[in-house]
Amino acid sequence: MRAFVVVAALTTVLAAGGAARAQDRIEISRGVDKLVLGSCVPSLKAVNNTAVVVDYLEVGLEFTLKSGATRTLEFRSRYRGGVERPVPPGMTADLTVQLDLSQPLGAECPDIVDVTVVDAVCEAAGKPCPGVIAVNPK
Repeated sequence: MRAFVVVAALTTVLAAGGAARAQDRIEISRGVDKLVLGSCVPSLKAVNNTAVVVDYLEVGLEFTLKSGATRTLEFRSRYRGGVERPVPPGMTADLTVQLDLSQPLGAECPDIVDVTVVDAVCEAAGKPCPGVIAVNPK
């Protein structure tokens, strides 16, 4: 289920004449990167500015490395079939890479030269979330 319009940068939505008010959006930005066994493991932060409780969030990002190689990682609010971690209105959630389900970037964090949004999924009460998801992956 694809629930939102994916926006490559937050400024794109703002430049589009405020296509969605702040209360109709989930804003996602880069969190803290960490190095695990020699490979960069990025994270994302999501702020739920909608009126609904978000049950599940997933964002796919493609990373371009200095070597020219690309890697895609999926960031999730929880395991798809795992313990639920709902995100109430006005609250923040971490979106992380589940290392047991993903291949590592295979590079250190400074080796990332570009990041693009590939996909986004948001579910609330078994349906797509209302509003817009704004992803600023940089």
